[in-house]
Amino acid sequence: MSRMTKKNLQSIKNRFSEKTGTALPEAQALPPVRKLAVLAAALAAFLVLTAFAWPMFSSLDGDELSLQGTYEGAGIVTVRVENRSDKKLRFQKQAKLMRWVNAEEVPGLGGEVKFENTEFEPHSDGSMYLDLSEAYDVQALEQSKTNDEWFYLVLTNNNFLFGQDWMCSIRFSLPEENPENPVTAESIAVEPEILAEIREELRFYFEESYSDTLMAFNEANFLYQQKIKEVLARFDGKIVPSLSPRILVGGPTEFLQPEPVLKPDPEEGSDLKTEVQWRYTDGFGRMVAAKDEKAWLLSVLLPSRSGQTDGTVPLPVCFLFVYDAREAQPENYAFIYGRLCSFAELEACLVLRDEHYAIYDAAGLFCREPDAYLDAFLAANPDVSRDGEIREMVHKVWDRYKDREALADRIGYLWFTE
Repeated sequence: MSRMTKKNLQSIKNRFSEKTGTALPEAQALPPVRKLAVLAAALAAFLVLTAFAWPMFSSLDGDELSLQGTYEGAGIVTVRVENRSDKKLRFQKQAKLMRWVNAEEVPGLGGEVKFENTEFEPHSDGSMYLDLSEAYDVQALEQSKTNDEWFYLVLTNNNFLFGQDWMCSIRFSLPEENPENPVTAESIAVEPEILAEIREELRFYFEESYSDTLMAFNEANFLYQQKIKEVLARFDGKIVPSLSPRILVGGPTEFLQPEPVLKPDPEEGSDLKTEVQWRYTDGFGRMVAAKDEKAWLLSVLLPSRSGQTDGTVPLPVCFLFVYDAREAQPENYAFIYGRLCSFAELEACLVLRDEHYAIYDAAGLFCREPDAYLDAFLAANPDVSRDGEIREMVHKVWDRYKDREALADRIGYLWFTE
């Protein structure tokens, strides 16, 4: 066995200092036993620090994965995992089950979720298996199929820390119990010019339309929101969420913040009607922004073939986004329709700014030309009647509100006292 020399010891100390950035004091004359103790401590510290420095799979570092959940019955879930990263992915044996509709965690029974096959090599795919039968009331979950409710599992490789947790959508019904609905609408992508401007990792969502699917039951929405979460986590800048002032936000002591409203348009009549609504989705069922954000949409009411509801179908023409005026500064950003836009870029579509709000019409991020936009809407919404002068109606509202002053003139406030 070779003997530890002073030269060997100094080499180890030098290596330790280089790796850790810690300067070790010059050694004093020590008995041989104490020399070994110091060396052992240095080596232990080196190993610990090296372990903590090992890169861990994280969306903050740009690591990507794909998760697809399938319910097999009896509480068993198969999660198809695709590791698109250069790092090994090791899931912890922890999971949370959430409802998509209200983002609330499903109450558990106190048992544990059982896992099998939790590790995936770089650029590989495979299946992980979860047994929820002891952790949740499986029978109650299976009954949710009567309204096609979607849930999602939150999975993690590091105690659900930010950037190291992922959502996997799941519906607790077996495939044979849910035959596909007949196609009633054509699937339409956004205009090519707009698609090219959307972030590449989010484009998949805008290559389809979802007009015939309820927002809360649309699986594509859940995957899209997971991808948004990853994009925003990696973004180095301040992102300002849009406001929905019908859900009153904090304001001055004397008043709560006012609710913006659009005053009636004197040019409207029986042959031309519009409506204004706060909505999560556009006319194609696509989410307008990030989770929990709404747009204030001014829509032309087109006649319905079936006469459902009030006999009209809304076609959004103005896409108003409302922000806290103090936060809407040029250097900050908003997330709208698959893009991160600085408020400096949005200045060109500013409608109104006062002491309360900055309001922008981001219609140019959604559509560019009225005829092509209407044609796509008709293809994705077969219930809209082709009779009448619908194209003339759309052009009239479109042309009127390209004049932002005309739009600003219609904006007023409702005030609410405490």
